[in-house]
Amino acid sequence: MPVLPEETEEVGIVFPVHTWYAPRPLANFLSRLHVPAAAYRYAVGTCGDDMGKGMERLTRHFPLDAAWSVAMPNTYIPLFELDPAKEASCKIAAARKRIARIATSVRTHQQVWDVHEGRCAWMKTYFINPLFVHFYIGTRSFYTDEGCTSCGRCANICPQSNIHLKDGRPAWGKDCVHCMACIHACPAQSIQYGTKTQKKGRYRLEDYL
Repeated sequence: MPVLPEETEEVGIVFPVHTWYAPRPLANFLSRLHVPAAAYRYAVGTCGDDMGKGMERLTRHFPLDAAWSVAMPNTYIPLFELDPAKEASCKIAAARKRIARIATSVRTHQQVWDVHEGRCAWMKTYFINPLFVHFYIGTRSFYTDEGCTSCGRCANICPQSNIHLKDGRPAWGKDCVHCMACIHACPAQSIQYGTKTQKKGRYRLEDYL
């Protein structure tokens, strides 16, 4: 069990929301983490338009003193389209201002619950998410087209260390969380997921900063 020192004054987590809940590796880690009772706990979840009951569900593993959601551009292109460039820019501009306000609240250990759950929140988090994780998350549909240059950036950027190069081509393991970092980071846009991403754009935050 991971244990934090008793003198720990605050513990914060910032995470991407995956299908209206925290990524499974994070939820599993937090359920085992021992935090001193007096520590201030906060969480910030970045989501597309809303995060359902994801933050509420997370508190079952990790009780919180404060929580916020921050809307960011939609990037899950196997199922959805990217936000138009203008909309993405507006979201990022709003997020930068919101993050500054969140930082002020964190510094003063305010107890805040400012999470945008959206419509049908319970169904999204407690019904759709488990089905999605069980039936949809996998790596069999990932592949590279003829544009692959064997640069290895996909392997370097994968937060799960789930990609390695085999004969110069990326090969996916079993620890994928469907963050789509590999798809969006590929400079040749050669990584695809089935037939659903071939004609869709790619998202890179640096393009909007």
